[in-house]
Amino acid sequence: LQPIALADCRRPMVMIQRKHRRKEEPTPAPPAASQSTPVEAAQPGDASSSFAVAKHLICTLLGLVYLFAFLAAYRQNRALLGSGGLAPFRDHVERGQAAFAGDARRGFLHRPSVWWFLDRSDDNLDRVALAGLAAAAVAAAGGHFAGVFAACWLLYFSVVEAGEGSSFYSYGWESQLLETGFLAVFLCSWNDRRAAPSLPVLWLFRWLCFRISIGAGLIKIRGGSCWAKKECLWYHFETQPVPSPLSFAFHFLPRRALSRGVDVDLFVQLYTSCLVLAPGWGALRHARRAAGAVQAGFMVAIAASGNFSILNHLTVVPALACLDDGVFRRTAAPARRQRSALRWLADLAVVGVGGWLSRPVVANLLQTSGRGQVMNASFDPWRLVNTYGAFGSVGEKRYEPIVSLSPDGGATWTELEFPCKPGDVARRPCFSAPYHHRLDWNIWFIGFKPHQQMLRGRERWLYAFLAKLLDGDALARSLLAPASRDDAARLGGGADARAKGDMYHYEMRAPLWDLAGEALRELGAAPVVWWNRTFTEVLIPPVKLTGGHLTFAVRPGIS
Repeated sequence: LQPIALADCRRPMVMIQRKHRRKEEPTPAPPAASQSTPVEAAQPGDASSSFAVAKHLICTLLGLVYLFAFLAAYRQNRALLGSGGLAPFRDHVERGQAAFAGDARRGFLHRPSVWWFLDRSDDNLDRVALAGLAAAAVAAAGGHFAGVFAACWLLYFSVVEAGEGSSFYSYGWESQLLETGFLAVFLCSWNDRRAAPSLPVLWLFRWLCFRISIGAGLIKIRGGSCWAKKECLWYHFETQPVPSPLSFAFHFLPRRALSRGVDVDLFVQLYTSCLVLAPGWGALRHARRAAGAVQAGFMVAIAASGNFSILNHLTVVPALACLDDGVFRRTAAPARRQRSALRWLADLAVVGVGGWLSRPVVANLLQTSGRGQVMNASFDPWRLVNTYGAFGSVGEKRYEPIVSLSPDGGATWTELEFPCKPGDVARRPCFSAPYHHRLDWNIWFIGFKPHQQMLRGRERWLYAFLAKLLDGDALARSLLAPASRDDAARLGGGADARAKGDMYHYEMRAPLWDLAGEALRELGAAPVVWWNRTFTEVLIPPVKLTGGHLTFAVRPGIS
């Protein structure tokens, strides 16, 4: 029994000795600054001066916008701008380059594009779009490097340069995408994805956000009387370029609510836009955050009301520069703040150039030259600082051009459908944004009166389109809705083929909730009619193809 008792007595002593050993062990040294954990490094006090989350949100969303822009270019540009397209780009580009007498370096500095070094062929037109698509995919997937955005910018500038000779790329968001993309090059590092964003460039993003918003607000109060009367939203959702199904809900809201919507529109664009330029001091920081969130949320609301291509998604991008990391309560690894002297010099250069090029933009907004405000204009060849605006005036009625083909000299006609624009009154409107169906948008302008003036000027491509349909051209057919491509192949190409264009007045038939109820009751037994329409006038009388040229097919009794 004695050994057992001794063992029991020793056990507490061993435990006491172990406790003393623990106390004597040295305390581990704190981790070095370079080895700090993400949560430890992200101090709450620093979050309001850090914009790591905003940087990556800006870059990811911009990458997605570029992705859709290049996708539309790849799928449509050969039919629009190729050698067999509606407005071939080769002659336009070569005329522009002739002014520089073959000096590619000097020409590139004036109008940067790959066409100074590449053959202006259809294959290269596709390759430029595909290369841009690849670079945009890298950016959207998280490759937030200056080189990636530099490639996107140069390639998209080349796409826009190819379309400059037509009306297909005459939209304000082309310049807006180029300006936003150029700033992104300087927002990011060339080799470090986690590098802190450039604070001066974030200010330029806010300056862009301010100009977009204030320009849109000013053009409205200076442009159309319906904004002053608070009636523009009574018509806008019905007469916008490409309505979506949700447009049928907005249009039938009470007119009192739509008039209040005009107040909200002007308040956001004219008053809250100034707050995006507020510094990050105390309460002003919260005002800037709120203004950025309001600008982004306003664009989301507009995007829900129709199909506006990349415009709304792109306009959200600079508004994100108002949101510091404190907004997101981030605990992720912080951005690295080391900045080289070369990076600082680049920031100073960009700010200096941006400030200098802003002079005519500010003069345009203030109308100091004695002329009216110009919207969606560029004042420098690189489109680095531009002026913006949209829907300065709103049409009260929707007039829609309808294209028809006949295989038998005009005895019978078949209407052709475009991918998204209204046509068949029983076809459901589409959701297409941020993808841009360029022909659907361009033909909308012909609906403005006088129709013939627009047809013979900005949108004269429609004559070439009809000629190609009569000739059985497959590229022209690719711009139609899938079902109408087969119709065009069957109806065009023959000696007796005819084409024409008519104008119709379209009106939304009923609110979305009523149309949805009809669809549920019918369960596909009968099509739901979305539009009412009335014939108004002949836009293009029946024409035929003679010797490769359109001629009027004058035959009594045929309209």
